[in-house]
Amino acid sequence: MLAQQQKKNLRHEQIMLSLDNLTYATREQLQIINNLGGDRNAQRILQCMEKEKLINAARYEKKIYYLSNRGKQRIGSKQGDLKKSWITHTLMRNDLYIKLGMPKEWYKERPVTWGDNKLIPDATFKKRGEFHFVEIDNQQTMKTNIEKIAKYRELSNVIFKQFNHTPILIWHSLSEFRKNKLREACKKAGVKHVIY
Repeated sequence: MLAQQQKKNLRHEQIMLSLDNLTYATREQLQIINNLGGDRNAQRILQCMEKEKLINAARYEKKIYYLSNRGKQRIGSKQGDLKKSWITHTLMRNDLYIKLGMPKEWYKERPVTWGDNKLIPDATFKKRGEFHFVEIDNQQTMKTNIEKIAKYRELSNVIFKQFNHTPILIWHSLSEFRKNKLREACKKAGVKHVIY
């Protein structure tokens, strides 16, 4: 009985640590990231965590989970106040994280500086020693995206000189029209890219 309770606590802690890293997540995302098995099992675990007030849920297009204050205290989270306006952006980034094979060193919103320049990618990770930068095309204007692409061009040159490889800029967009615009802008700037 004690071993079962320890196993349950460990699983709850693992889910809370995932939410600390992800900020917001759907059941499906937590299910994949934390190996929660089938839909019914995942729902049962998350309902139990809600009852214990370790996580909260908000109704969006579907149920969205995030850490409660009690959950934050339990795992020592330094997560600040959350903004509802971040939900779509965050869920898109989570989907891409899963699609890319859940890279071990996945850093969210970590500033990259060179000279007087600065970029804040939505996520950064390395694969086989090469840099990958993630941008989520959700609410930004296309003008802002094109300006970012120009900065990524400069950053690519710096990385090539310093690390002898060309980084990849990964975009995630829900609009075919915007995907085409991003593709054109990346090609025009000569930025190595992938668009999902």
